[in-house]
Amino acid sequence: MLHIAILDVDIPVPTVYAARGLYSSQFRHLLQSAASRLNLPASSIYTTAFDVVGGSLPLLPSLRTSPRPVTESSNTNVNGTRHDVNPLSLPIDGILITGAAAAAYESAKYPWIDPLQTFIQTVFNEYPHVKVFGSCFGHQIIAQALLSSQAQTPEAPSVSVEACPEGRETGLVSIALNPEFVAHFPRLPTSLPTPTEMRLQMIHGDWVALLPGVQAFPRPWMNVGSTELCPVQGLYYPSRVLTYQGHFEFDVFVNSETCLEFGRRNNWDSQDVEKFLRLIDRGREEGMVDDDDDDDDDDDAKAAAEVVVHFFWSSCDGNVGD
Repeated sequence: MLHIAILDVDIPVPTVYAARGLYSSQFRHLLQSAASRLNLPASSIYTTAFDVVGGSLPLLPSLRTSPRPVTESSNTNVNGTRHDVNPLSLPIDGILITGAAAAAYESAKYPWIDPLQTFIQTVFNEYPHVKVFGSCFGHQIIAQALLSSQAQTPEAPSVSVEACPEGRETGLVSIALNPEFVAHFPRLPTSLPTPTEMRLQMIHGDWVALLPGVQAFPRPWMNVGSTELCPVQGLYYPSRVLTYQGHFEFDVFVNSETCLEFGRRNNWDSQDVEKFLRLIDRGREEGMVDDDDDDDDDDDAKAAAEVVVHFFWSSCDGNVGD
């Protein structure tokens, strides 16, 4: 069984919350569904949610301090869970940080950011058997914590987290994947039409950028992929860290409602909002979606979720553990 701590760093906009619940609930459903598609028992992924804005973070003694077992236990029931294990007693194997409207670099405005950043640094530096994934804001705060001038490492800083100079990236966007990243997942994702691109919903005004004069990330860090507006679409440190700038947890409904609410809160120009909504619904606008298909969002969210599940499940040597 895999125990993932999901750190809620925001609450979905009201219409999304009413329909789908917290981001932690949405991620749990998506990860368990992806596990089933990968022939892993969905019930073997157990999640615990933490309200980071309210000051709740996993206690360090609850984190895994030894390798996860690689071989499957024979002491399991038909649902894939072990008879003798209380999931609450399991050490935390992975950390998942959700998206947020907050800017990672505005710690003076958001007092929960500094404790979260310190927690990320502690996990990475002191708990090598705990993996970390971040989506959008999660991607940005992980980069800031581990690769910027705020990182607690001997290496020179390589990135900054800042406002996107080219403006907001919103809608269904095709990410050109880095072949080196794809090579780490040779059997995945099974549902991608092509291993060279991945289409995800986006809604962000900040980005992770290499510092001037820096040509590449320090090894073994690598870029997941790039788009025209945002060259760093995710980070990967093999067996330790994975991030996406995009949202595999957002479909057309979630991103549309989020865009409308963000536009209302921040007084976005109505024409900009209309443009963003068209970009979010790009699949139907361009006739790429079959109206008879139950999965009516023309994105690669399922494939992206499968990569995340494989990342969390695989051991340091690449095998899938119990």
